[in-house]
Amino acid sequence: MIFTLENIVGSIAGVLKAGYPDYPLYDSPVQQGTEPPCFFIFFMPSTVESQAGGRYMRDLGIDIVFVQQRNIADGNAEIHSVAEYLDEVLELFPYSNGGGETVLVRTSERQWHDEDMELHYQFHIRKRVELPKDITLMQKLEGDIYVKQE
Repeated sequence: MIFTLENIVGSIAGVLKAGYPDYPLYDSPVQQGTEPPCFFIFFMPSTVESQAGGRYMRDLGIDIVFVQQRNIADGNAEIHSVAEYLDEVLELFPYSNGGGETVLVRTSERQWHDEDMELHYQFHIRKRVELPKDITLMQKLEGDIYVKQE
């Protein structure tokens, strides 16, 4: 399965749209035209560590930000409701590579906090990945083979 940042954003967007179909979703800061309530998906600092056999451990930090109208009645209740939903659906979420294949991806270190009446729901995805290799396997052996006689 191909594991890309674009497909991660798309898969998380699918989870958010399932629970909040009327809320806009952005994957980059928008200076004008943002209509709260809405979601943003940001990547936090991420790491890639080499492992044996040409594999890598990819640790992606993700921050889902929920923005709502300022100074509304029961604003905290809405933040808590969204955090509760994300707790339920993001432990394992369906990841699609865009080609019809879907697998469940586990998250770790899930946490949330309220900052200036915005919800920041943060977690990590750790996946062992392997870069595609262009290897030409031996098709035939040419030359003379000599076997030592005893």
